[in-house]
Amino acid sequence: MLIISDKGTDKIVDALHLIRDFDPVRYRRLLGDVRQVFVTTLPASVAQWANSSKACELDERHIISEETTPELVASIIVHEATHARLMRCGIGYEEALRDRVEQVCLRREIAFAARLPTGKGRSQQAEATLEAMPDFSDKAMSERYLSGLRDALLYLNMPTRLVDLTVSFRRWKHRRRFSRQPTN
Repeated sequence: MLIISDKGTDKIVDALHLIRDFDPVRYRRLLGDVRQVFVTTLPASVAQWANSSKACELDERHIISEETTPELVASIIVHEATHARLMRCGIGYEEALRDRVEQVCLRREIAFAARLPTGKGRSQQAEATLEAMPDFSDKAMSERYLSGLRDALLYLNMPTRLVDLTVSFRRWKHRRRFSRQPTN
C-alpha cells in the first residue's frame, strides 16, 4: 500500500500498525482492497473512498490536527476500507443505498474501535453518529460540499476573489440541479 503525503505520514503509519496489530483480518482485507492512502484537501468530510483510484483519501487539515490521534485515523481508514470492500462486492453508493452503506461502515468502525485498548471514546463517537445518522441524499451531500468548499480553497491559498467566484458558480449549479428535480 502506498501512502501519498507530505504531512501526517507518521500518524497514518501508526494507524496502519494499529489495524495490523489489533485486527489482522481487517488489515489483510485492507491490503487487498486499498491501493493507496492519499492525503489531500476535502471540502465535505475528513475522509472519502475514491473507487476509481482505489484510494482512501484523508483530509490534510484533519490529519495534521493535534487532536487527531492514530486511533482516530485508524478508525477512519477502517471506515473507508469498508466502502472499498462493499464496492468490490458490487454494492455501490447510489442514493437509495447510501444510508445502509454508511451504517455498515460505522458498524465496522465500532467493531474495530472495540478492539483497541483506548478505543472506547472512538467507539462511542461512531455509535453517536450511527444513532443520529446525517442525511446522505444527493442534495444534502452537495450542500455539505458547498459549505466546506470556501474554507478548503482558502486553505489551498487560492485568491479570495477566485474562491468567491468558484463557490458562487458551484452554488448556482447546485440550485439549478436541484430545482429541476421533482420532490419526493
